[in-house]
Amino acid sequence: MYPLRFFWIVLLVCATASAQKNSDFDEMLIDATHMLYSQPQQTQKIVEHVIQNSEDPSEIIKAFLLQGRVFYVSGEYEQAVNATLEAKKRAEATQNKEMQVEVNAFGIHMLNLLGLDVAAEKYYEFTEAVLTEEEIGRYNFYLDGGKSLLLANKNIEQENYDDALNHLKEAKSFFEKIPKPTLVNQTQILQSELYLKAMPLDAAFAQLNLVLNNADEAYPNDFQKMVVLNQLGEVYFLRKEYPIAITTLKEAMAISESISNKVYQYEIVEKLAVNYLALEDSENFYAYKKIGNELANTVEIDEENAVNSVFNYTNENHTSKRDQVSYTYKRNSALLGGVLALILLAWLGLKIRYKSRTRQYQDFIKYFEKRQKAEINDSESNSHLPKKEVSKSLNIPKETEEILIQKLDKFENSVHFTKQDMSLAQLASQFDTNTKYLSEIINTHKDKNFNSYINELRINYIIDKLKSNRKYLQYKISYLAEESGFSSHSSFATVFKSVTGIPPTVFIDILKSQKHSSKQVKPYEHAE
Repeated sequence: MYPLRFFWIVLLVCATASAQKNSDFDEMLIDATHMLYSQPQQTQKIVEHVIQNSEDPSEIIKAFLLQGRVFYVSGEYEQAVNATLEAKKRAEATQNKEMQVEVNAFGIHMLNLLGLDVAAEKYYEFTEAVLTEEEIGRYNFYLDGGKSLLLANKNIEQENYDDALNHLKEAKSFFEKIPKPTLVNQTQILQSELYLKAMPLDAAFAQLNLVLNNADEAYPNDFQKMVVLNQLGEVYFLRKEYPIAITTLKEAMAISESISNKVYQYEIVEKLAVNYLALEDSENFYAYKKIGNELANTVEIDEENAVNSVFNYTNENHTSKRDQVSYTYKRNSALLGGVLALILLAWLGLKIRYKSRTRQYQDFIKYFEKRQKAEINDSESNSHLPKKEVSKSLNIPKETEEILIQKLDKFENSVHFTKQDMSLAQLASQFDTNTKYLSEIINTHKDKNFNSYINELRINYIIDKLKSNRKYLQYKISYLAEESGFSSHSSFATVFKSVTGIPPTVFIDILKSQKHSSKQVKPYEHAE
């Protein structure tokens, strides 16, 4: 009798100890989550301890997912992807549907961040496909939030920033209803990076300050502060309040260094360089450009490795996942005809788009060929000036003609033509000549009138910026117009198309697509 009683007592003590141990791990993960956005290194230590010591599969899945978020906050995307994929595999292996949908919501964010939009959509479809109707109802907030993230990203790609912001607001609302603070914060950060694109400058400024003031409302959130300060730095730059922009960006930089996030360090350094350029501080400009170039290489390699990790996982699991989805949709085979019809319509649409895109590429190539030919002609003509004769009625002395041509060459290598008030009279005054002489020299040696000459210099200037500095590819057309010296968005777009043959939005889209096939970047222009 006594041995049996002793056995049950020992069993009860062991069960109680095991439950206490699991409870301790749960509390550790909660504490680690609270430190995630301010002390990711500490969170990582706790996560590793749970992964190594916990025997609860659910806790281990949560730990791997939290580890993925740690690496995201630290800007280490390859490790973030690997940890998230590990959480995904374990959740699927143990049929833990709640963790599957939570991992899905974060995975969509990471895939969109890496530009893998199609993969994000497929991931969402696969996750939804393996759920029963009852489970879809139970986890609908996760699924609806993930769907809203996909729609937001699609609208961002199409530059429909107002709609994108609305979809992010929906996603945040769904995640708040779960509630899941990490997903809410992740969505709030995406919103913060869109305010400047979707709102007028003053409205964006007010909204960003509101987010900044509430950043520590639930628990310390240095990561969100860094993102918002980075955006506020851009606001101050657009307001031409360069010293304040620099101070704000340095605050963001200090946070990015404390959490070791090189992705944001690169963004912030690039903005600091541009501000110093605006202040004509060449020393700091070149110093930050040097740091930026070093960071760019590190960030680019990490992002490429992250993308490769996703592709490798997809290839390894393609067969099993295809069979699983095929089994789930077996009873819905009638949808196949609809899918085929959609594919046919998509093919027709792509064919039409391909023809249009081909013409645009031809114009794109013609522009650079024309510009290259003009540069060769200029180089050849400069070796034996003057090759062309100006109007004899003006009787311009040969020496004066040569001086004016040399001054025009120097003018072309500066950025003075980006001044909005630049006129023939002003340029003639700078050259110590009269407007008739200067106009005739431009007509004869540049084969165009003054306005066409200035406009072409401005367009060539902003195209060089777009090619050499990828940050310019993210700027609004109105900013590019102002940067190159045009007084309005519409006049810039009209002149841009007349010079290149295609609208600026299409031109930028082509340049973006070429970034995947060429990693060479031209040297940054010298500061004036």
